[in-house]
Amino acid sequence: MNRLLSTFKSLKYKNFRLFFPGLIVSQIGIWIQNIAIGWLVYDMTRSPFMMGFIMFCNAIPLFLLTPFVGVFIDKFNKHKLLMTIQLLFAFQALLISTLTFFGLLKIWNIIALGVLLNLIAAIDVPLRQSMFVNLVDDKKDLGNAISLNSTCFNLARLLGPAIAGILIASVGAGVCFFINFICFIPSIFLVSKMKIVQNNNFAVKNTTIFESLKEGFSYIKHNRKIILLLIFLAIFSFIGLTYPMLMPIYTKEVFQANADVLGLLMAMAGVGALTASLLIASKTTIRGFKYILCFGAFIFSISMLILGFSKEIYLSVLAMFILGMGMTSCITADNTLLQMIIEDDKRGRVMSIHSICFLGTTSISNLFAGTVAQHIGISNTFILFGFFLLLVSFVFFNIFKNLLFK
Repeated sequence: MNRLLSTFKSLKYKNFRLFFPGLIVSQIGIWIQNIAIGWLVYDMTRSPFMMGFIMFCNAIPLFLLTPFVGVFIDKFNKHKLLMTIQLLFAFQALLISTLTFFGLLKIWNIIALGVLLNLIAAIDVPLRQSMFVNLVDDKKDLGNAISLNSTCFNLARLLGPAIAGILIASVGAGVCFFINFICFIPSIFLVSKMKIVQNNNFAVKNTTIFESLKEGFSYIKHNRKIILLLIFLAIFSFIGLTYPMLMPIYTKEVFQANADVLGLLMAMAGVGALTASLLIASKTTIRGFKYILCFGAFIFSISMLILGFSKEIYLSVLAMFILGMGMTSCITADNTLLQMIIEDDKRGRVMSIHSICFLGTTSISNLFAGTVAQHIGISNTFILFGFFLLLVSFVFFNIFKNLLFK
């Protein structure tokens, strides 16, 4: 019982109780929409390269805007920004739903709406990551809040693809977009009820955008632990987080299967990720997190190798479960260690760079992975990426084992 209570201890704070369920529902909607878009694009183009190119175009805003977004986060009211972002997400979902309903959705529509979505996400991701310190009253519970946030995403990763697979197979992809819109309504309501006490740093408010940005880069540059954590995340994300884009191709080319099998595979990654996030949330200190990070990269690489060699659905299902556990172990441990050492007045700027390393790198890597899959095949792509990440896990284990995190 005590272990269960420690797993969910951040829920004792009202703001986090409002943040938590709204995030789960909205992320389920986003996953439903993303799976539907991936399925539609590959169905329309039959080209791994085109899928990667579209992902590349969609994520350009993350590179262009995110560093500047961090400055605004440190300067302005986070609660108002969060509310605005939820409304914009709902607008984007309603727009793509309308185009689909009237039969107007084309490849160029998908690219344009993807760019819009990532413009919003370029603000949302670092904003949300920098807000945890405002959602819990005791900084000792920050690691637990980050782990429960990961639980939200992993529960969504479990439920969203499974729901999307059923919907696509039964009624078509169009309904998925409208469901995403509906999923943002609870989030908008709950965010409006939050009461955030925020003490913006006066010095940050009274510097120019470029001065603040320069200060943020200088802060990162002179902190070896922050640099190493960001580099690790960038490498892991560049290779590992290509799997959502590759899975529709994998499902069709390896198993000649439909969206229901894709939903099953993605859902199993969600089960593994949810399991790992709950285990990490039950930890009361950050001791051992650097080893969790490296072990996560190791088992993630093993899962990619299994996917590459597998010709059986059940073996691939097992691999996706391991993949989910490895992914969450890496990302959650990296995020927690980073947040525990950042100064509060630099949090928005550092987490904006973290967002580029986490999501921005995938814009290039999706294009890269799509090109590789086009030339060597989907199975060989997983084998190649798996061997590379296996090497990365051993290199960073030797680096992190000599660093002390408190």
